[in-house]
Amino acid sequence: MYALADCNNFFVSCERVLNPSLDGKPVVVLSGNDGCVIARSNEAKALGIPMGCPAFQVKNYTNPTAVVMLSARHIVYQDLSHRIMRILAEIAIDLEVYSVDEAFFKLPYSDDRRNHELLALMVKKIGKWVGVPVSIGFAATRTLAKVASHIAKKDPNNTSRVLGLTQAEHIQAALAKTKIDDIWGIGRRLNAKLLSRGIRFASEFVKLPSSYVQKIGTITLLRTHQELQGRDSVSINPVTIAHKSIMNSRTFGHVLSTKRDIADAVISFAQTCASQLRREGAAALSVTVFLRGDRFRRDLPFYSNTCTVNMPLHTSSAIEISNHAIAAFNAIFKSGFFYRKAGVMISNIKPAGQLQLDVFNAERQARHSKLMTAIDNINKRYGSKQIMLAPTLTPGEWAPVQDHLPPQSKTLRLYTGMNPLCPPKARQPITDAHQQEEERNHYNDSAPRNDTIL
Repeated sequence: MYALADCNNFFVSCERVLNPSLDGKPVVVLSGNDGCVIARSNEAKALGIPMGCPAFQVKNYTNPTAVVMLSARHIVYQDLSHRIMRILAEIAIDLEVYSVDEAFFKLPYSDDRRNHELLALMVKKIGKWVGVPVSIGFAATRTLAKVASHIAKKDPNNTSRVLGLTQAEHIQAALAKTKIDDIWGIGRRLNAKLLSRGIRFASEFVKLPSSYVQKIGTITLLRTHQELQGRDSVSINPVTIAHKSIMNSRTFGHVLSTKRDIADAVISFAQTCASQLRREGAAALSVTVFLRGDRFRRDLPFYSNTCTVNMPLHTSSAIEISNHAIAAFNAIFKSGFFYRKAGVMISNIKPAGQLQLDVFNAERQARHSKLMTAIDNINKRYGSKQIMLAPTLTPGEWAPVQDHLPPQSKTLRLYTGMNPLCPPKARQPITDAHQQEEERNHYNDSAPRNDTIL
């Protein structure tokens, strides 16, 4: 039995955790450089503000003073997400973190009623400990669990915010009122193709012959069809798997022409890539740097270029990666142009345990490894980016536009005793009735010990 936990209006809910005065108000969270809407409260949705709406167009939907616009604070959202996932891991078997606000997991019981009670307690616990509303759906497959979670989120009469789709009649009723474009795995093109064939609801789609589904779509559509029929056919790759490449880029708050400012941004991006590389226990060989002007500024000459360099050996050292990133940057930078975006990508990644050592530079590699380990430990204990390479101590001119940050965000820090990099021990199915009762009492009465918001 699979379950899907989905945080409701996650970014907005996180902002309301830190500022309860936002409750009941129409709130939208903006993307990088305050460009467009990436999250909306239910009140903002009721005003007709669409997802992706440019920030300057929000006033076209309502009185601009009635909507609270906030700049995104992804570090805060990630921290609260880690707390929620750790709470879910207490009952979950094979927790699969699908995104920052969603996670699949297997349930410990085979009885629907006991699963419903346990999940309702977890929803209550997350609301009490973290303050973020969560909806959970459970079913025989992940796709049906996602349908159940979506219905639980939209149903105002479902006070527990938990819904199970395990009975055939309940599944049929749920699919009959679920539009085909609301099904997980069916995107815009597949939706248009199905609509052209008169298929508007999931109940109509699930009745199609498998041969016909495979003819009009891909194997992914066929697996979605099987999942809706109750056959487990989809597997999830955890977000913690090693990447084939890692990129960090940013659109600047305004166009830049000074070489020093752009080089400072490149070093910062390279350090972030190296940090991610070390978290995955891997090393990279290639570094790519790209620069791009502003194609929308007709009054400025446009220039864009990319350069890739190979390092002598695979490494995860921020110093080595930054040095080669700057070398690539120097090769493509041209004065007299204005740049709006830059980024660094590292590739040719291998696990650290599969690397061949260089006997001529073994001492240098050992020093870099010890230094990076010390820096990571300090940053993990006292906060990210407490120790960095000197040119990136401040964001400088390349920082993004964030004109809608609340005043307290300049000094706000969230501390947590949870370490998202250390997964919890695998949980086995529960069979002892006394242990079940103890856990119910624990979820109702316990209070968090390591989570404090200052």
